[in-house]
Amino acid sequence: MAVPAAVVLALAPCPAAGADDPSATPSPLPTQAYATIEAEKQLNVGSAAQSADVSWMFWDGGAQVPVPMNDTLVIDARDLTGIAGVAVDDPRCKADGQVITCVNSDATQSRSVHFTVRADADARLGDSGTIKYTLTADKATGATANAKVVVGIPNLVVGKVPDVSHAKIGSRVALPLQLRNTGDLATDRRVMVRWESEGGLAFDRKFSNCTYGEGDDAVEPGGHASVTCIFTAPVPALATVELSSPLTATVGKRVLNAVTDYSVTLLRPNVQPGGGSERGTGPALTLVPASGSGSGFETGAKGQFTVSADNSADLAATATAKPGRKAGEWTLELHAVNQGPASVYSITGKAVALIDVVLPKGTVATGNAFEEDEDTPYGQCLLRVSNTRTAPFEAGHRHYVCPVPFGVAAGKSQLFVLWGKTTKGYDGAKGTATVRPGPAGIPLHDPDASDDSVTFAFDASATPTATASSDGILAATGAGRTALIATAAGCAALLGGAVFVVRRRRRSH
Repeated sequence: MAVPAAVVLALAPCPAAGADDPSATPSPLPTQAYATIEAEKQLNVGSAAQSADVSWMFWDGGAQVPVPMNDTLVIDARDLTGIAGVAVDDPRCKADGQVITCVNSDATQSRSVHFTVRADADARLGDSGTIKYTLTADKATGATANAKVVVGIPNLVVGKVPDVSHAKIGSRVALPLQLRNTGDLATDRRVMVRWESEGGLAFDRKFSNCTYGEGDDAVEPGGHASVTCIFTAPVPALATVELSSPLTATVGKRVLNAVTDYSVTLLRPNVQPGGGSERGTGPALTLVPASGSGSGFETGAKGQFTVSADNSADLAATATAKPGRKAGEWTLELHAVNQGPASVYSITGKAVALIDVVLPKGTVATGNAFEEDEDTPYGQCLLRVSNTRTAPFEAGHRHYVCPVPFGVAAGKSQLFVLWGKTTKGYDGAKGTATVRPGPAGIPLHDPDASDDSVTFAFDASATPTATASSDGILAATGAGRTALIATAAGCAALLGGAVFVVRRRRRSH
């Protein structure tokens, strides 16, 4: 079980106030552990049972006091009479009417209790009461906490934001949004709407109740943008509202298909929303009654849209063959190079492009350098089985497929490395490496097909070099990193329209 943050912080005692002042009297260390309770401050309930949790912890400021024993948590729900009922299915707990007592007889037992709350049949919408939590323990202070219980559940869903196609570079696009409260109670918490975008959109920073952020993403530094807006006015039950002014964004020069996820959240009391560090300087954005039917609604609180620009990405293949340490061994470095002007992002998590590599007759691959960490350069190659099927890398073959999983920025490339060997019958035949569209199905509008394919050959008479290796370690090109030899280890892909599965995002280089 994870150690709560407060416990970790308490392991190193802080200097007492005035420790630098010889005349000051240091504060005494505690003689028993301090107790705290963690629970939701408000629970909205309906006719169905709503899940809830309460937990507690102890800390001692580094004083190493005796371990608390006989933790006793009392859940007092008598104030909910006629409003809601509480039920606990836990062998540590016993109920006496609306008062439930839970006892830990062993210090190793879980310091949390799961329970359910259900509105009474005769309760009216908006009725409320309070659950009181009281914690006591031997060799520890006590603690108390309260949770407000309200009959009725607000539930916000997001409207569908339509995709934008054929956007001009440098143009501004409007992104309207509607929200609908499908619940039976008006919202009584702050409403947070957040947009997270990758692909090069630049959002206008003009609303004072919104914060804006930007940063790196898995494809291109600076390609990430976010907007977080907070609304305090309630949204009535069954009401549909919309932004008082559409969010607007400029289509950057690197945009090919920018992807934006958006969501709505009811913030808990005292929770900081987070988001970007820059606040807008204009008037506040508000939620107003919807003026039209919009484009329909998602089934939940999240949605996604894309902005496709009239732009292109020129993907090219390169191949460099180097002699290995022993005669007949070689290293083949392949690159999927994006010569721009647009960066390429995957919308669905499928590969945006593939390098289809056919080794020369008389040669076979013996290994593939790849690393699964997000920031490492080596991509994984897979054995090509057919036009629609691949398999995990397997040595001894000539035909492989190397997918570019999440995208490649303009001016950058994805590196793949194969090790191999020539046979005695190798006569200098050539192989090919061809970059092809991936199963993500993103139209690249590639303006130059002449650089999509490249040929290469191995010099069987070349002098071996110590800078290349077939033993699983890249020397000069690996910059000291350990490269893994690909085996049948949990990564599979399908060509055409099928799914490509990866474990982690990888940056382009």
